Parts: sequence; C-alpha cells; structure tokens
Amino acid sequence: MRCMPSLFPSPGVRGAAVAAAVLAVSACTVTPGPGEPAPDPAADHLREAGYTPTASAISPDEHLLCTAGAERSPDCEGTGQVRWSLPLEGEYRLTGNLLMHHIDTGAQYHDNFTTFHAVEAGRRGVLYAENALLRMIDADTGRVRWTTDLRQDPDVDFLHSGLRSLHADTDRIVLRYGDGFVQVDAEDGAVSGIAPMPPCTGALAAIDGDQVVLEHCHDHEGSYLALDLATGRTLWEFREGDEADLSGGRLHTPSRVFATEVDEGPTSAVEAGSGWHGPAGLGTIALTGVGVTIEGRGDMAVALACAPDGVPSLEAEPHAPGVRCAEPRLYAVNID
Repeated sequence: MRCMPSLFPSPGVRGAAVAAAVLAVSACTVTPGPGEPAPDPAADHLREAGYTPTASAISPDEHLLCTAGAERSPDCEGTGQVRWSLPLEGEYRLTGNLLMHHIDTGAQYHDNFTTFHAVEAGRRGVLYAENALLRMIDADTGRVRWTTDLRQDPDVDFLHSGLRSLHADTDRIVLRYGDGFVQVDAEDGAVSGIAPMPPCTGALAAIDGDQVVLEHCHDHEGSYLALDLATGRTLWEFREGDEADLSGGRLHTPSRVFATEVDEGPTSAVEAGSGWHGPAGLGTIALTGVGVTIEGRGDMAVALACAPDGVPSLEAEPHAPGVRCAEPRLYAVNID
C-alpha cells in the first residue's frame, strides 16, 4: 500500500478529522503510483462485460482467401459466409468504447475517431487504408494486389492530422486528411498528387479531374474554393453559387455498413442484412459495402475487427491508450 491512514482515530480525533482520513484513504487507492498506468476505459468495458477469449470465424492466423478451385472456395461464396480474412501487422489497440486504433501509422490518437477507411475502387477491388498504409485488395478473392506506405514520401507531411475520407473511381483514389489531400493511382498505388489543405475550408463539395472543390469559410455561406490536386495550388474561389451547380462529383464514396451489439458477449458484429450479423469480433469498425460483379456474385461488407480471442491481457500499458489486440483482422462477409 502506498499510504494507509488509520480508519480508527484516537479518542481525541472526531468529526472533520475522521472525514479527512476517509477521503485520504479513497485518494490513495485510486491514484496510480509511479510508472503505473491509469485505469483504462476499454479494459474496464471488457471486464464489466465478462470478457473471455472465444474463437470465431475470423480467428485463424492464416490468410483465408476465396480463390477458384481452392479447398474453401465452395463454402466462402455463400450468403453470410466469411469470404476472406487477412491478419494485419502492427500494434493495434482497443480504445474507449472498443474502437480500434493503430499506433504505428502516423496518426495521433483521438478518442471516438478512426483513421481506418475502405472504399470500392471499381474493377481494381477495394482500397483499404490505415492512415498512412494503403492496400488494394481483390474484392473477390482477398489477395493483396499492392501496398503503399505514404510515410516513405517526404512530401506528405500531414499524416499526423489523420485520414478523414476516401474517394475513388476505376483509375485513382483521393485520400482526404485533416490537413491535406493525396491522390494515388489505382493500378499500382503510386502517388500522383499532393495538395496541402488551404486555411478556412469546410466539407468536400466535388472532385472534377484534378480539381477538388471545398466549401470555404463556415461563416460565408455559398463560398467555395478549388484546389489543384497535382500541385496544391488554389485555382479559384468565389462566394456565390450553389453546390448543385458545381461540375464533377465526389467519385465513389464508402457505403456504410453499421456495427451493432450481439447478445453473447462484449463483441460487436457487422450488420450484414436484415436479421443477420457477421462473425463476432471485438471493436468491429464497419468500413464499407462492396459490390462484387465478377461471375454475378453479390455484395459484401468489409470490416476491421480484433478476433474475439485476440486480447492477451486486460491490463493497461503506459505507452499507449487501451488494451492490445494481438489478432487484428480485415475481413469480408457475403451479404447478398
């Protein structure tokens, strides 16, 4: 014990002194000692829910692919089945209300904010981004086509601001960070444009070629500003007009598939259709709905989760928030 005032004061000690002693005991029991991590909300959440390690369909360590003629090919194509599952590398943490955070990708930690995103990229597949780390995945089989680590590009100096959204077509992907835009080629992941965010900008209004149109100052309604994605140069700005009058669109944006609670424990699952839920996984972040048209197959939900048997310890660690997830998974579930 670090300090333990007596709860049984001497006969001369009364009233306020007794209350002070009780308060001192309370303070000593909740204040962490030197080098001791503070209680963590994620660990408390799991303890209160009675967490016990339980395997699910996303638990296997190996890559689960859905390749033609492979052993699991017939089973992976049915509605409700895990189509593919990829183990992920790096240190992932379950934070707050069981949100996933990757401390190795250059994004600052913000509670209730995720830097994981995915978007359908036409025939290229699905682009999955962990802030700085990008992967293009064959949506039909789960094979990784290419990877790009934006931390290797010295001109992308705003990764710490966090990835906010993805926008894609068949040829390119536009990544919006808190402090700028990056454009990459959908074929091989090569960076083709970097545009730092100008001051006083709001929501993304449109993308037309290499031109990105943003709402300008929040107190100037109807004001827009256009950036050149290739150079970062401001092309024009004006205060009259309406978003509906702007040329171009927002490319393809994620179709959200929301997460919900399941009854049997402290896990959440992908809501993948009426009355059906995906495999259990801790801290599930539902990323996007993906349309797969190869050979007439239907849609799927792509999600990030920690396998429900993937938390080795509920003890908090001082170097990072939350508890460590040893079995992070990116997976897809057939929903139609």
